[in-house]
Amino acid sequence: MDCKGGIVIMKIDIIGSVASGKTTLAGKISQKYNVPHYEKDNIVWDRTPDGDRKRTPDERDLYFNKIISKDEWIVEGTPRKCLKESFEICDYIIVLDEKTSVRLFRVFKRWIKQRIGKEHYNTKPTLNFLRYNIKWVLEFDDMKKDLFKELNSYGEKVKIFRNSDEAWEFISRKY
Repeated sequence: MDCKGGIVIMKIDIIGSVASGKTTLAGKISQKYNVPHYEKDNIVWDRTPDGDRKRTPDERDLYFNKIISKDEWIVEGTPRKCLKESFEICDYIIVLDEKTSVRLFRVFKRWIKQRIGKEHYNTKPTLNFLRYNIKWVLEFDDMKKDLFKELNSYGEKVKIFRNSDEAWEFISRKY
């Protein structure tokens, strides 16, 4: 966390499983502190009226580096092999480690809300997409041990929380 002319500059990377509360937390922080936030899915995918197009690795990296070269930002998404350059330069890596049962409930709830038009979606809420979300929730649990081991190299900037309320309290104290 830097200060620029007495103003706090914020660079935060929020990671966690599908349905752990990353996007909601990023939006809440962004609104309170007036810091732009970016979804990593939208860095990987170019969202167009004609449908999604996966960016090439060069396009994706150029776009991501443009974001993280700014004075302040919040990026959020599931842990990816790419898009980790932000770990080195962020103030904090916020890890949301919400219970599996809560994440699975949220996946179903989100899918139903999207199906009936009560919630925006980037990807059409098909039955197949629901299966993928369930798969991704369970895969996070399988890869969590290795992820936490990898994050050890970032020391004190890594903060692991059981839910987004705990993370919000931490951010509110720090900023």
